[in-house]
Amino acid sequence: MLGTGSQLAYTGIGGSTGNVLSILAFLGWETLPLVNLGRDHVGATIHREFTKLGANMRHVRLDRGLTSPLLYQFFGGPSDAPRYSFACPVCGQSRRFHENLVDSGGDEFVRCAAESNVFFFDRVTAGTVRMARAARAGGAFVVFEPSSIATDRTLFDAALSSAHVVKYSVDRISEPLDHHLSLGFVEIQTLGASGLRFRKHSLAADWVHLPALRTSSVADTSGAGDWCTAGFLHALFASRETTELQDLDYNDIYRSLRLGQSIASLSVRHVGARGMMRAWQASDALAMAQQILDGVCAPEWTGPDLSHQRLDSVCCVDLTSATPQPGRLSSFF
Repeated sequence: MLGTGSQLAYTGIGGSTGNVLSILAFLGWETLPLVNLGRDHVGATIHREFTKLGANMRHVRLDRGLTSPLLYQFFGGPSDAPRYSFACPVCGQSRRFHENLVDSGGDEFVRCAAESNVFFFDRVTAGTVRMARAARAGGAFVVFEPSSIATDRTLFDAALSSAHVVKYSVDRISEPLDHHLSLGFVEIQTLGASGLRFRKHSLAADWVHLPALRTSSVADTSGAGDWCTAGFLHALFASRETTELQDLDYNDIYRSLRLGQSIASLSVRHVGARGMMRAWQASDALAMAQQILDGVCAPEWTGPDLSHQRLDSVCCVDLTSATPQPGRLSSFF
């Protein structure tokens, strides 16, 4: 994330899947990323950060034939919506997500997905759909969080049919997905500052609205939806080893989503999608999230301000070069 004057404000793993896996690892889950990355500084940094969080990295391979995605976030101020771009602000080159990053895992990724308890995905590729189907067939709880309706509608419908929970933003997908979903699905629609709503199609067609929680300060809203997803999953599984969708009632879903919203309201007080992970221990963050739900004001973060680091260059060519420049940040994601 770049501040004014091309100053570095924050760097780390990004994307919905990267954030959700990272946050769940922070909350004590065993997470297994199913992705291959480029053998570049971006890929190495992602690998190093996941490892530090305690993620199981046995299925992550750094491949010279792949290029790790590089995303820039331009941070304006607390009142500004996050702005993102894959295009380098210096040379204009883009290093985007490519389906080979997940599809190159082949049968190995599919077998691992089939052994999981929870499978989360946000990208629609032939590989992710195969993994999601295998995970569901193996008894996993499958969560799909699309950012848009994929061009390949047949593949998109296959992704929907493999999931137990589908969560999406009304800003990106305006049409409800109920006509794509079977009776057992939980559909979660986020509404920005208005909160979110959900429904379980086997119970009723009506939406249940959860208003947004008030927060005393906002530093950066990036990643708030991912904190909500991770908090929802953490609360849902907190008192059980497995979760059968047919056993979930509205109270289970409501309580879990409310915890997700609460921890998300804490996350926006910090700069960066996962800035709160640098400020608090997981137990403290969860305790404060519960305090908010109990009507107790959570304490403000009183740690030092995040210092900005000026880079000689933020060009993607420099950030992903084979040889890092002395004193220069060598990777983003």
